Amino acid sequence: MGNSQCCKSVDTSPDEAEAMPTLETWPAAGTLKTLIEVPAVSGGNTVEERMYKVNLVKSGGQKLGLDVDYMAERGVLPILEIKGGLAEQWNKDNPSRKMNRGDSVVEVNGVRGNVALMLERCKADAILELTVCKCLTYGHLVADLAKLILAKGCGPIMIRLSFSDAGVFNGKDGCPNAALRLQGGGEHSLGANSGLPQVAIPLLQQIAEKYVPSLISHADLWALAANVAIQAMGGPEIPTHFGRFDVKTHDQGVQSAEGRLPDGDKDAQHLRDIFHLKGFTDKDIVALSGAHTVGACHSERSGFEGPWTEDKLKFDNSYFKDLLNKTWTLETTKSGKKQYKNGKTTMLPTDMALVDDPKFKEHVTRYANDQQAFFEDYTEAWTRLQELGCGQLRDTL
Repeated sequence: MGNSQCCKSVDTSPDEAEAMPTLETWPAAGTLKTLIEVPAVSGGNTVEERMYKVNLVKSGGQKLGLDVDYMAERGVLPILEIKGGLAEQWNKDNPSRKMNRGDSVVEVNGVRGNVALMLERCKADAILELTVCKCLTYGHLVADLAKLILAKGCGPIMIRLSFSDAGVFNGKDGCPNAALRLQGGGEHSLGANSGLPQVAIPLLQQIAEKYVPSLISHADLWALAANVAIQAMGGPEIPTHFGRFDVKTHDQGVQSAEGRLPDGDKDAQHLRDIFHLKGFTDKDIVALSGAHTVGACHSERSGFEGPWTEDKLKFDNSYFKDLLNKTWTLETTKSGKKQYKNGKTTMLPTDMALVDDPKFKEHVTRYANDQQAFFEDYTEAWTRLQELGCGQLRDTL
């Protein structure tokens, strides 16, 4: 079960909860049309806008004059510099198809994806046809994600997407492999993932169309999007490691959330049963729960309703302060779920378990009093969660 390449392999070459965190803040059901109205990605929103052809003919010992950034794990060759030669002459003669630093060569004489062979073709072949994509680098990807998150206020659901992708690990199998993007069953159909295929993935569609698979996998993209979102909302800077593989069919993912993803209507023991199998301590459970400082629940998806904190787009330690300092009143939602309310804010039974259980409460109190301690512990636990079941990952995309 799960993606064996991701879960067991150390090969990092490119491949040819309802409750914690639910984080269902934007948009509510019925507004799917707005998902397509996202900011333009760098270089243009269509393939036709982003891609251009470059034709170079070597003669008389002329140098290519094109300095690219080679890394075996990538599927493209980012342009670092134009250094005279044929490349500079091309730019002078073809201002509308000028090669620029930050563009990436995605194909050389029909070879795509194999950067070692692409580079060899550049060196050996006398006639070169290059396909180049505008603004195709890690920096452009991060900028596009940040622009999307700030424009659409969708940071919380990006966190939830990464959580659901990685959180299916149960100590034995399951890993972040983007299985829930694939229709037909499995993770795409799990109740704990309600809203993610319909909202989160369409929000990322234009970015994915540009960067996947030439620069990044879907699973890596989801992890990076969550980390960009956390920082954009005021949270800590979290390192992202790369090399996750995407599965090809839905049945390569897990088929049930049971024993893998937490339910919001359960108690402290349920949280321990779920997260101790993943290798997390009580401290880790409380720290990860702190992601509820952003986002909200929607009854049509989870049965719960309302935001956890007053500012559902600010990543800080308000969640812990509210757990300790507010008076929470038990209520039943229209869908029959038990939850706790204070004004417009909401806590689920699994949230209240953190203050009802003495061992959990110690950590809640510490984080309520020390935001930096929360940020440090969250970063450590969240990074491990994003890499559950993975083999060796790399620091650079």
